Order: sequence, then structure tokens, then C-alpha cells
Amino acid sequence: MSIKTLLIFVTVYKEESITAAANKLNISQPAVSLAIRELENEYSIRLFERAGRGIQKTSAARNLYEFASHIASLYQEMDSEFKKQDQTTPLRIGFSSTIGACLMPDIIQSFTKSGQVPMPYIKVDTSDRIETAVLENQLDLALTEGVSSSDKILTEPFAKEQLILVSSPSHPLAQREKITLEDLREERFILREKGSQTRKLAESAFHLHNFILRPVLESTSNEAIMWGVCTNLGIAILPERQVSGYLGKGTLSALPLQGVELKREYQIIYHQNKYLNPAMLHFMELVKSKSLP
Repeated sequence: MSIKTLLIFVTVYKEESITAAANKLNISQPAVSLAIRELENEYSIRLFERAGRGIQKTSAARNLYEFASHIASLYQEMDSEFKKQDQTTPLRIGFSSTIGACLMPDIIQSFTKSGQVPMPYIKVDTSDRIETAVLENQLDLALTEGVSSSDKILTEPFAKEQLILVSSPSHPLAQREKITLEDLREERFILREKGSQTRKLAESAFHLHNFILRPVLESTSNEAIMWGVCTNLGIAILPERQVSGYLGKGTLSALPLQGVELKREYQIIYHQNKYLNPAMLHFMELVKSKSLP
């Protein structure tokens, strides 16, 4: 089995078509089919099943792709690095939605201000999608919050974050000096979408006290959630960094909730097999050394 075989398999997997893969790789369809058979014989597995005129991935194909995509991507990265040693390849950096909104601009500006490194490729998405991109080597490293779901991901914490309960200043709870969970039983909650790290932390923290969060509104946008809170549609649990401006202007009020721990860590994540080049190491040290707002 060769690297070329893995590259062919990864292309077939992505294209879901022998013909499309052959066209993309500029090789014959029989050559593509031969490479797939070689892999199937190597591991005594079935990778694709015929489905009408197309093909369907098997569970074995999905398992193999997790490894093959990373190996193929690392090979292409190595090939590019040593064929173009006189050129600087931009980093590919991911940010979770929360970090992308409140910290990314300042971090990237500091990283590129010397002019000695090219502007990196930046992807902002949910933590789960960013982690998947790191696993498939579509990103070199990323900044996320919460706990990684993969044992192939290495993490380095760089900051802590407090989530806070917020309401409109006109909400009855905004006048309280102390709020308990019992005070929240009848309240309407506006939450991030299922799967977001902010939502996961909030649900876990409240679940420890046998309190189930049932939202009346869900959104992928913290800005939309803050608008909903400002207009008294409900109360929300949001990162302190993102609501600090609203609190300062008096358009939101922080509710002094007692007895619930709502802290989390921000982390730099990268694949365990990733070669940490000088640009990556420089970026990581910059992030960890910054005094973040």
C-alpha cells in the first residue's frame, strides 16, 4: 500500500464517485478501482457498496477515512513544505464562535503586526466542527472552549472564562441582590443551540442541581440571544467577555446567581501527530502570553 493509494481512497470518499475521483485526480477509472481493491484486500474489508449508479460508504470506510485523511493531508503538507522551502505557508487557524467573536481580532492583529508572517487562513465555527477540522488536518490548530471529545486531540489551556446569567434591566430579577435556582423555576431561558460548548456547560452545571434548562428560544448567535434578552423575551447564560459592553451601557443586567459554578477554560487544540513548526509555536506562545481582556 502506498501514499498514492490513500490519496485515491480519500478522494473517492469525498467525491462519493469513482468517476468524479478519477476526473479530479486526472487518472483512469480502472486505476481508481484498482487502488480501492488494493486497500480492501490489504485489510480484508469492504469500503464501498454499489448503490444504483453511485457508491455508498461502509462503516469500515468511515473508520479508515479518519486515519487516511489525516495521513494524506500531512503528506501533502510535507510535500508542499519541501518543494517550496523558499515560501512561507500561511497557518490555518480555527476559532470557536465565542472566541472568534470576542478574542480573535486582537490575537490575529498581534500575530501579524510585525509583517514577518503572512495573514493566516481563519475559520470560525462551532467547537465541534472546528475540532473535526483539526482531526482531518484541515486546520493546523485552533482555539476552543470546553472539553475535547477525541483522544487524538492535545490541549493547552490559555485563559479562563466566566459565564453569567443576564436579563433585561426591567426584568423583576434584575432588582434582586441574590438569586437562587428556585427563583428561576418559572423563567423563560434563551440558549445557544444544542451542541455548543456554552450550552453544554450551562446544562451540565444546572443538571448537578437537578435543574433542567428548557429554552423558549435557541440560536447559534450570541448577538441574537442578547437582543432577545434586551427585549425581555427571556434570560440567558452567556460568556462574560461578550456581554461586558452591554453591562457597561446598562442594556443588560447581570443576575447574582448563587450556588452554580459556571466557569470554563479556553484551550489551544491540535492533533497529537501534528508537527509544530516555528510559526505554530510562535502563535501558541503569543496566545498564552497575552493578557486577554
